[in-house]
Amino acid sequence: MSEEFGGLIPLLFVLVFLPGLCVAVTRQAADGLIGMNGSAGIRTRYTKASEEAWVAGHQAALPVVKKMWPAAAAGVLTAVVVQFVAGGGWGIGVAFLGLIVETVILVRSAAAANGAARAAAGA
Repeated sequence: MSEEFGGLIPLLFVLVFLPGLCVAVTRQAADGLIGMNGSAGIRTRYTKASEEAWVAGHQAALPVVKKMWPAAAAGVLTAVVVQFVAGGGWGIGVAFLGLIVETVILVRSAAAANGAARAAAGA
């Protein structure tokens, strides 16, 4: 195993772990199992307005957050293939690109949650 591939493994782990964590937390908040708190969930001004807004926001965000799974699968597969074909640090760069895509999806999910929570809060 090359040194670069060894550096790729932690990034691949994060590419898969992050969607698992985000989907699980969002699903639990959407089901009302995680209430408003200081550490978990999508925390915006409107999602924190009430428990109803909190749940509505997470329900709206859940379909968006689930899009992290295909992004993770594509990122892992592409990074591994690029690493084997091109070598060097190219696979690591592709894995970072996958993390950027996942971050964009998270930002879009927060926007969806904020909009739904704002509507639920009557703002």
